Amino acid sequence: MIFNDFHFAFLFLPVVCAFFFLPVLSQHRHWTLLISSFVFYGASGMQHLLCLLIGIAWVYVWTRGTNIVGNRRVLVVAIAIPLSLLFYFKYLGFFLNSVSGWSGSADVKFDLFDDILLPAGISFFTFQMIGFAIDRYRGQHINVPNFSQFALYISFFPQLVAGPIVRFSQVSEAIAQLVQYRLRTEDASAAIAYITLGLAAKVLLADTLSNLISPMAAAPGDVTKTDAFYIIFGYSFQIYFDFYGYSLIAIGLGRLFGFHLPVNFNRPYSALNPQDFWRRWHMTLSYWLRDYLYVPLGGNRRYMRNILIIFALCGLWHGAGWNFVIWGVYHAALVAGYRTLHQGWDRMPNLIQIACNFLFVSVGWLFFLFDFIQFQSFIGALLNNNGSIVGTTTPEHWGILAISAVICFAVRFDKIISATEPARQTTVLRPLAFAGLFLLTLLFFDRSQDFIYFRF
Repeated sequence: MIFNDFHFAFLFLPVVCAFFFLPVLSQHRHWTLLISSFVFYGASGMQHLLCLLIGIAWVYVWTRGTNIVGNRRVLVVAIAIPLSLLFYFKYLGFFLNSVSGWSGSADVKFDLFDDILLPAGISFFTFQMIGFAIDRYRGQHINVPNFSQFALYISFFPQLVAGPIVRFSQVSEAIAQLVQYRLRTEDASAAIAYITLGLAAKVLLADTLSNLISPMAAAPGDVTKTDAFYIIFGYSFQIYFDFYGYSLIAIGLGRLFGFHLPVNFNRPYSALNPQDFWRRWHMTLSYWLRDYLYVPLGGNRRYMRNILIIFALCGLWHGAGWNFVIWGVYHAALVAGYRTLHQGWDRMPNLIQIACNFLFVSVGWLFFLFDFIQFQSFIGALLNNNGSIVGTTTPEHWGILAISAVICFAVRFDKIISATEPARQTTVLRPLAFAGLFLLTLLFFDRSQDFIYFRF
């Protein structure tokens, strides 16, 4: 089930809200959300739901007692099953095919594992399970939840599939106070704003760009230079509005039920340098990698080594393929290069810094769009003069790209959302504008696609 779907918007969500806010069921709100989350995830397949349930039950059993505190063996056991499930579903085929290639048996391909359907969002909820277990191991001040509370923390449907990656301490109070929760006007207004803007970013911008880019990207070796540049920047905006749109919807849905989920984006394409970019893009993943991997590895004491390890793993987390690993190493090189040359970089005008950083990041996304063979073909088309090939970009293409750029760099979604607070509503213009935007988005629901990060 996806947010940009009529069944979710007009069946699933209204039913969940009806049961959640029904006074006679207020004592069972956590069960309402928990069962709804299982239904939401189970719609993608019962095998995937079983995978989620096994991980939840296993981690809860091994982390509920005090024997995990400071006990590395118990920690390893606690995270073993979630990691094993992640490895089986996501990485086993990649690992076996890579080993067969290294051993000289490149003609052997394990197609059986390529046919395994990856459970949506498994990388996200696995990281939440691991993070919780590590926090318990470290003895941090976590009030151990009961099973249903812990299960809700892991499976809460707004952020289950594509984040943000949440720490238990960020939602424990909301879970504990579900019975007393009352939806305030400001929360309802913010929720509507987040959901509307998120859906518009996904459906009107990301999916429109996808429909324009896909025909060109299908034959990466047969594009003109103009088409190639369009693919680079068009896909960069597509993945931005796709993932940003999901994160906005997740935050809005959370606000409906009393959850203040963390912000995942802070205008990342306006970053001045690669280091600044990773403080702004997918912020909850960056914090997770910092706290649970980078710092334990020694942090800044072994900076170059640790940056390479973290970003290589970050790339592998995004996808089971060497193109994703190369993407991670590429960003490690950008961050390490900036650290080495920052004095010269920082002397450039801010506009030049932003433009250079945006270009580097956009080129890196090509590793998400193409495999190695396609990437090689694309670079060849970009560098060579394909005079016999007719370009496919039209004024419509460039118009959508220009609109995306203006919205990305000039529009502050956080300012728009804060302006929807009831205290600032002096006219009906803003509510009417949001209603119009929502209706416009609905018109294009039928051509909308899955979120890109569902693959991860």
